[in-house]
Amino acid sequence: MSEVRSAVPSVNTRVFFSKTGRAKYISHLDLNRVMQRAIRRAKLPVWYTEGYSPHMYVQFMLPLSLGQEGVREAMDFRLLEDMDYGEVTARLNEALPLDIRAVEIAAPVMKNTDITTAEYEITADIDREKFLEFAQSEKIIVEKKTKKGTSEVDLKPLITELSVGESITLRLPAGNDFNINPALLLEAYRAASGDEPRSVRIIRTKILCADGSEFA
Repeated sequence: MSEVRSAVPSVNTRVFFSKTGRAKYISHLDLNRVMQRAIRRAKLPVWYTEGYSPHMYVQFMLPLSLGQEGVREAMDFRLLEDMDYGEVTARLNEALPLDIRAVEIAAPVMKNTDITTAEYEITADIDREKFLEFAQSEKIIVEKKTKKGTSEVDLKPLITELSVGESITLRLPAGNDFNINPALLLEAYRAASGDEPRSVRIIRTKILCADGSEFA
């Protein structure tokens, strides 16, 4: 563990990583632990908060729902010195489990509050004709659970893009203030059609900002 002194400046560092395969069953809390353990094992000169209970500063931009995968997730931490990003990537991947990979490391450009949308790819064994008919419904009402309880939400106006081919690609609101789980779409489809989706795989492929640019 690196000694932390208030006079030492820290360098904001953003890690883009994938969480796939068996790692989709790792909860967000456990992912936080895995990442912090990997950073320590990688012997990176990481910054810790000060005070009575110092802890490693790690911030995840948009936590994934349990059971879902992501190919470009984002996490921030701080280093006590400038390091070659390639070296940081290599050290982290040596310390991480195989289903979690650091894919790019860079200086942060955007804030987590800039995130407004996420793009997902869904593969499932479903009746395509029934799903296309369902997708054309005037309304798609789902029950969304929040800290304040459960409320009905119409997904139809919230889906900014939707295409159906070998897989289903869609964009939904995402961010700290309002976030829609793509699994709700399949739940609404099952309720409306009676068709039970099987072999479901949900992958978050992009995290996007209000202007449509990819989060960086």
